[in-house]
Amino acid sequence: MALVVETDAAIGVTRLSRWIFNCYLIHDGGDGAPAVVDAGLPGLVDDLEPVMAGLGLDIAAIGGVFATHGHSDHVSGAPALSARSRCAVHLPAGDRAYLAGEVPRTPGPASVARIWPTVLDQPFDASGATQAARGAKVAGYGSRAGMRWPAPPPVDFLAGGDRLPGASAWQVLAAAGHTDDSIAFWHEGTRTLLSGDAVLTVGGRAWMTPETVDGVAGRHTAERLRALDVDHLLPGHGRPVSGRGVTAQALGPEEWPAGAVGLAGRLGRRLIRPVHR
Repeated sequence: MALVVETDAAIGVTRLSRWIFNCYLIHDGGDGAPAVVDAGLPGLVDDLEPVMAGLGLDIAAIGGVFATHGHSDHVSGAPALSARSRCAVHLPAGDRAYLAGEVPRTPGPASVARIWPTVLDQPFDASGATQAARGAKVAGYGSRAGMRWPAPPPVDFLAGGDRLPGASAWQVLAAAGHTDDSIAFWHEGTRTLLSGDAVLTVGGRAWMTPETVDGVAGRHTAERLRALDVDHLLPGHGRPVSGRGVTAQALGPEEWPAGAVGLAGRLGRRLIRPVHR
């Protein structure tokens, strides 16, 4: 499959996706400049520039690149994008310690396997898979090697309650659980949630992620996000979902999506149950 590009003109956001790796271009973050969220693949800049040109936007006008957490599949495209556009990179506050040498927790293989319904819900793109593998050596974390980052370092670090610099219509929400550094971005005016990996989607429905390093923190995050009046959910993995009360109606992390049946479904249930009993 080729690059997937979808624009939602009602909220002014374009999704660029290769396989399960979603990146979001905010056309105007509230301060007159575009912003990019989760530049996850190292070749993103070459995908993004012509898409922006088609929208009448200049890549040099990007006001900032923002990440919902430091996994390499959410940040490995940020250094190259920053270099070409001359824009600042902003990471979650938890990444400050990781860049200083602390080794971050990350979900293990069994935890990652629980989200296979979301993985299968988007068309496979070989370029996305190979770029994700390459990106693990470029920037971010996801292994025992800790967090990588090429020079220059990120400009600043974001915590819950902050406004996105250069995109101040968006507020930062704490969203730990999937990882300890996870955050999400909320636009109250359009009731849009950029959830990172705190909320996935599958089969047109939101799914509070079962892929966590901290199940208790994940459940607390799920409770807070359910309380938001979300009309537009833009997940890190999965297709965007729109409608009234999207997160309020989300599957819980212990629930299994309808349609995930057969041998693979039974395997998934066996994987998910021990964690959430």
